[in-house]
Amino acid sequence: MAAAFAAAALIVPGPFVRPSAAVAGPANISILFDLGDGGYDWSHTLLLSPTAVNATWNATLAAATQLGVTIKWNWYACCGVAVSDVGNRNPPAGFVGLYKWDGAQNRWQFTSTGISNLVLSDGDSIALYDAAFDGVTFAGRYPVPSPQNPYPSMQFRGDATNSGTSNSKAPNSVRVLWDHDTGVSEIGSTPSVAYGKVFVNSRNGLFALNESTGQEVWRNRIVHGVSSPSVFDGGLIVGGSDGRVHWVNATSGAERWNVSLLTNPGFSGITSSPKVVFDRVYLGTFNESGGPGEVVSLWASNGTMAWRHAASSIHFSSPAVANGMVYVGLMGTYNRTTGITFDPPFGILALGAAKGDLKWFFPTNGSVAASPLVSGNSVLSSSKNGYVYSVNATSGAEIWRANVGAGISSSAEHGGILFVGGGGFGGAGRVTAVASSTGGILWALVPNGPVQSSISYADGKIVFSTNTANGTVYCLDAATGEVVWEFVPTPAQYILGSPSFADGMLFTPSDNGHLYAIAEASGGPLNITVEQPSRISDAVDARVNITVAASFGAATDVTLLVSFVARNVTPESLSPFRHEGLSYTWKLGTIPFGSSREIRVLVKGLCVPPPLPPGSGPITGCGTTGAVGFISMTSSTRQGVSFPAVIYIFKVENWATTGPAPTPSATLFLAIGIVAALIVAAVALSVAWRKRRGH
Repeated sequence: MAAAFAAAALIVPGPFVRPSAAVAGPANISILFDLGDGGYDWSHTLLLSPTAVNATWNATLAAATQLGVTIKWNWYACCGVAVSDVGNRNPPAGFVGLYKWDGAQNRWQFTSTGISNLVLSDGDSIALYDAAFDGVTFAGRYPVPSPQNPYPSMQFRGDATNSGTSNSKAPNSVRVLWDHDTGVSEIGSTPSVAYGKVFVNSRNGLFALNESTGQEVWRNRIVHGVSSPSVFDGGLIVGGSDGRVHWVNATSGAERWNVSLLTNPGFSGITSSPKVVFDRVYLGTFNESGGPGEVVSLWASNGTMAWRHAASSIHFSSPAVANGMVYVGLMGTYNRTTGITFDPPFGILALGAAKGDLKWFFPTNGSVAASPLVSGNSVLSSSKNGYVYSVNATSGAEIWRANVGAGISSSAEHGGILFVGGGGFGGAGRVTAVASSTGGILWALVPNGPVQSSISYADGKIVFSTNTANGTVYCLDAATGEVVWEFVPTPAQYILGSPSFADGMLFTPSDNGHLYAIAEASGGPLNITVEQPSRISDAVDARVNITVAASFGAATDVTLLVSFVARNVTPESLSPFRHEGLSYTWKLGTIPFGSSREIRVLVKGLCVPPPLPPGSGPITGCGTTGAVGFISMTSSTRQGVSFPAVIYIFKVENWATTGPAPTPSATLFLAIGIVAALIVAAVALSVAWRKRRGH
C-alpha cells in the first residue's frame, strides 16, 4: 500500500526484528530530515514507549508533519515501511536512507533495521537522507549535518532554491569568538561550514579552519579563487581561478578529481559557486576573452560532464535548481575594450536540469550577477539596472518588477518577504524588504556603503556587509529593518564576501584577509537559562530553575557548579555529588543534541531589617530590590579546546513575607538605601564535549 503524508520520514527496508523489551523508556530522540539538495531540518521529540510497535515510525511521521514535509512510502511484509521520497525531491536512486548516529565512531551508520522496527534509546539520533545512494552506482553516501555539528552551511545561498536562509540560531549581539588572519587579501568568497570546520576560498588558496578556535587545519594552495565551496559527502566542490572545478577532501584538503571548463581562464577563472543537488553539480563559466560562457552540469562522484549549454558569461551567479529546471543569471558578454562592462544578452536563463535544454530566457536591461531565487512558482532576481524581478518559473513571463536600487547582491527570502541588497561600487547602498508576491516595499535601510555581498536570513534576522573602505557587517531585525548590531572588522577594509550562519554562529570574511566567528555566547554547544521569581522571601521557599541545553550540538561530561549566598538552599532535583556549605556540584553526564538538563533548587533569602523612616510605624518585614544573580558558564572539548567564561546576569527583588507590608516610603528607602546580597547564584559550567568530524 502506498501513501503520501504531509510528514517526512526516510527509511531503507531491512530484516524484520522484534523490538527488545529490554529497552527502557521514555526516550528523547533527534531526527534529521535531509532533502539531499542542501535543505534540511531537525526535530527533537519524546518517545513515551520506545518499544511499542511502530514507535519510531509514528514519531517520525509526527515530527515531519510539524515541519510540513511530505513523504512517499510503501509497506513490505518482510521489512515494514520503506520510504521512496521525502519533500517531493524524487531522489535519483528511487529510495532514501536511514541512519543512526554512532557516538563511539562519531559518524552516521546505515541501520540494518527498517524504521518501523527500529527501537531507539534516550539520546539517540537518526537521519533520513534523500541523497543516500548514488543514482547510477547506488554507492552509499552520508549526511553532512550531525549531532555534533547540527546546522552546517553547505553551499552558497544555502540550498538548491538559493533561499539564502538557515535553520541555525543567530547571534543577538556581537562577541568575536575568534579572528583568523589568513595572510591573504580580498576574500571574495563565502565561507562554508561543516564537519566542525570552516572552509573559505581565496586567491591564495583554499583554507580549512577549526570551527571552534579558528586555527588552521589545512591549506590547499593549488585550489584558489572567489568561487564558494559546496560541501557534499565528505568533500568540497569548488571552482578555481585556473578554470577548473575541483573536488577536495574536507578532512585533509587532498584532491580527488578536477575537470577543466575554461581553456583560457584569464585572471578570474570560474567565479560561479557550484550548486550540488543529488548526483549533479551545476555552475556557470565566465569567458574573460569576450566569447560565450556556459552553464555546465557535472556528475558529483567523478566530475564527468553531464551536459553543457552555451550562453553569455555567468559571473558570480550561482544556479538555482527546482521543478526539474536550472535558473541562472547572465552577466552578458565581457567587453574587452572597457575591461569593466558587459554587453547583452543579459537576464535570467532557464534550462532543463536533466539535459540542459533551453526552457526560456527573460531579458533584463542590465547584467544579472545575483543568484536567482525560487519561491513557489516564481523566480526572483536582482539586476544591475536597479530592478528586482519576479518571473513565472514555468513560462518565464514577468509577474512584477520593483525599482529598489538593486545590484549584484543575491537576495534572501523568508516568510513571504524578499530581502534585496543594492548599490554600486563607490556609491550609496540600500537594503529593501519587498513582499514576494507583489513587489510592494515593506521597509528600507540605508547602510554606510553599497551592499554587494549577499544577504542571509536566520532566526528572525538578516545579515549583510558593505563594500566600502570602512566595511561593516550589519544584523537587522527581519520584520522591522531595525539594526540589531553592527560589526566593523579591523583593520578596516572593503567587504565583498558574504557572511554565513552555522551552528548558532556567524562566520564573515573581510578583504583585510581575516575571517571572523561571531557568537553571542562562547559556551560551546550549550546555552543556559534561569527562571526565578521576581521576589525572594526570607520565610517561604522560592524555586530557581537552571536549564542547560545542548542547542548547538551534543555535549558530554557536563559538570554544573552552583554557589548561593542565601539563608537556606534545598536541592529539589538530581542529588548533587558534592556539597560544601551553600555550594553544590552536579554531574549531568551526557546531554544529547536537542536535549536539556534541569536543576531545581529551593532558596530563602536573608533578612536585613532596614532602619525605620520617621512615622512609618513598626515593620517586621525586610528586604531589598535589585539583588543580582551571576551565572558563569565555561566549556571545553575533549581535544583541549576551551571557551572563555560566559557571564549571565539576572535581577530579583528580595522581600520578607512576615509582618505588615512596608509603606511606599519604606519601599523607596529600601530600594535605594540598602545594599544586601540576598541571593547571588554563581553557576560555573565546565563541559568536555565531542567536536569530531561527522561523516
